[in-house]
Amino acid sequence: MRTLIAGGGTGGHLTPVLAVAQELRRADPGGAVLIVGRRGGVAEGLVTAAGFRLAALRISGLDTGNVASVARFAAQLPAAIHAARRVIGRFGADVVIGGAGYVSVPVVLAARSLRVPVVLMEQNAVPGRATRMLARRGNLVAAAFAQTAAYLPHARVVHTGNPIRAEVLATPERELGERCEHVLVMGGSQGARRINRAVAECVASLLARYPWLRITHQTGVHDADEMQSKAAQLPAEVRARWVLMPFITDVGAAIVAADLVLMRAGGSSLAECAALGRPMILIPYRHAGDHQRFNAAPYVHSGAARVMPDAECEGERVAGELSALIDDPAAWRRMAAASRRLGRREAASRVRELVDEVAGIPARIPG
Repeated sequence: MRTLIAGGGTGGHLTPVLAVAQELRRADPGGAVLIVGRRGGVAEGLVTAAGFRLAALRISGLDTGNVASVARFAAQLPAAIHAARRVIGRFGADVVIGGAGYVSVPVVLAARSLRVPVVLMEQNAVPGRATRMLARRGNLVAAAFAQTAAYLPHARVVHTGNPIRAEVLATPERELGERCEHVLVMGGSQGARRINRAVAECVASLLARYPWLRITHQTGVHDADEMQSKAAQLPAEVRARWVLMPFITDVGAAIVAADLVLMRAGGSSLAECAALGRPMILIPYRHAGDHQRFNAAPYVHSGAARVMPDAECEGERVAGELSALIDDPAAWRRMAAASRRLGRREAASRVRELVDEVAGIPARIPG
């Protein structure tokens, strides 16, 4: 089977696309997968590093609150659809997967005009603009969250969970110890300035209070120098336990090595932490329609995570939230167990089964 997947943007947005591409290649070594996205940045590096081809379309992001953005997108869309038709035809796609994001729009519209079946993927609880626009044109929507179906009443929505890359799932597991000794801080592939600065405000007092505690901190490229400058002002013993990294390549190993994760509430990061059984303190990004607040809700409700509003993300509050779990090992361990129960390690294979279904491929025999 020849499958074309449209998706891209940041590393987090591309993660489920790559996870499904890997699963398709594993299940059908004789098939072919082509990813359509944009050139440059983190996304292209991830695609090529995973061994997949990337075809690029010229289409800008869409901000419906910005008149110029809407006009630019509308002006580029006809040519992008025409280009997507050529890509689909040359590749000979049997099925197209819209991995969400603005790149999916011309690709899915082109696929439907060519009568190629379409599966959409949505990684957030509240579907994005592209998914809402395309849902009725696709054969079905594979949703990371069960509540997504309520937002798409006229589409067939299947709750699959968020696909996780093979290398993350292959990370050797590590049981938690008797106490929380290692915190992982992640602000997404681009970092998060508010989280970075809040951690910098409290890191000295936290590490002084808990001599066994270590913090691994993905700062993002933009804040790396500022964080390194703050670390240089700390005593050597404290500085050695605050490990700063602009970007974490092996996210699975980083999550497994940690006992607790402090992060935003992106769909892929939540899925990875749950699959690896790690409790979370979540600080949902308050822009982009506040969608991360809805992502966080089921994890908080189940006891796998605690949530902190972005507006309250300051050093004192961060220190308080971390200390509350470090000082209460029983609560921390209950959160870890709840997180593991939410993990859906089979999500990529479930999406692949749906892709086979719409493409008319008989069910594969495991083995």
